Amino acid sequence: MFKFALNATSTIQSFFTSREIAPITVFPNQVLDVSQIHGETSSVLTPIDSFLNYLDQKKIKRFCICRSYAMGDILLLVPVIRALRKQGYDAYIRTTKAWKSVLDLLDIEMQITEHNTHPEGWGVNLDGILEQDHFRAELSEMHRCDIYAKALGMGKIKKSDWSMDLKKLPEVNIEGDYIAFQYQGSTKMKQLSTDTGNWIIKAFEEKGISVVQISESKRMSAEKLFAVIAKAKLLITMDSSPNWIAHFTKTPTILLLGPTRASERITKHPLYPDKAVGIALNKEINCSSCFEQAQRCAGRIDCLKLRPEKIFELIKPYVLKFWEN
Repeated sequence: MFKFALNATSTIQSFFTSREIAPITVFPNQVLDVSQIHGETSSVLTPIDSFLNYLDQKKIKRFCICRSYAMGDILLLVPVIRALRKQGYDAYIRTTKAWKSVLDLLDIEMQITEHNTHPEGWGVNLDGILEQDHFRAELSEMHRCDIYAKALGMGKIKKSDWSMDLKKLPEVNIEGDYIAFQYQGSTKMKQLSTDTGNWIIKAFEEKGISVVQISESKRMSAEKLFAVIAKAKLLITMDSSPNWIAHFTKTPTILLLGPTRASERITKHPLYPDKAVGIALNKEINCSSCFEQAQRCAGRIDCLKLRPEKIFELIKPYVLKFWEN
C-alpha cells in the first residue's frame, strides 16, 4: 500500500499504477491510496501523460525525484539524474538521511526528507515504481534505469553515466589481491545460505585466491563498501546494491541471479559483456525467471539452493579469467 499526503504548498506528483505508469496530479491535502484504485483512474484524479512534458508546459526546470528506500534503487537514480541534467533539467534527489553519504560520494544534489513533512516545489514520487517489475511482464523485461526513465517520460537512456571520483574513497587496509563476495542480499530472494557461501569462500582460498566477504549492513559503511569493491580484482554478488556500486567503481563483476534476469541487472555495467557477466542459477533447474514471485517452487526459491559445488563450477571459469587479467 502506497499513501502520499500532500499539503497546500506542495506540487509533488504521485504515480497511479496504470499500464503506462503515468503520474497524476494530487490535489492539496488529498491522501492517495494507490492500493484502492483499480482499472481506469478515478475521475477526481488528473492523469499526466509525461511528467517532463508537464513541466515543459509550465516552463519548470528545477524539480526533485523522491525515492526513500533501497540503496541499489537510489544508485540507479544517479545516471537518470545525470541524463536529465544533460537535457537541461535541474533535477535532484529527495530522500532520507541514510543515503546522504552515498550521494555525496557521487556528487548528486539531495534534499533530506523528514518524517511527516511535505516538500515544497516541484517533484515526482518514485517510491513503489521499480517494484512493479515483480508482477508486471512489460516492466520485468526492462532494465530498472529504463523503468525510471519511462516513468518520467524521457525514453530510454542511451548511455548511462556511472562516473565517480575514486579519490574520494577511504583507504582500504587489506593487503594483496582479493575477491569481494556478497552472497546474502537484503531479502531471501537474493541470498545463498551461509553454508553455501562459506563453502565457496573456502574453495577459492584453497586455490590461493583471497576472498573478502562484504555486506550492506550497518557493520560496513557505504564509503567502506564502495572502497572495498573498488580495490577488489573482482566482485561476486547477488542481485543487490554491490552490483550497482561496481558499475561506478568499474569493478569486474559476476552477478548471481535466481528469480531475475541478467538483461535487467548487468547489461548497463561499463565492463559488460567482457568483464561483467550474469549467471542465471534458475536455468540449472530448468526454471524461468519469476521476478521474486516463486510460484513454481511454492516460495522455496529452489534456484538459490543449488549445491555449492555446482555454483562454484559455474563461476570458477570467470573468476580465473578475471583474476589472471
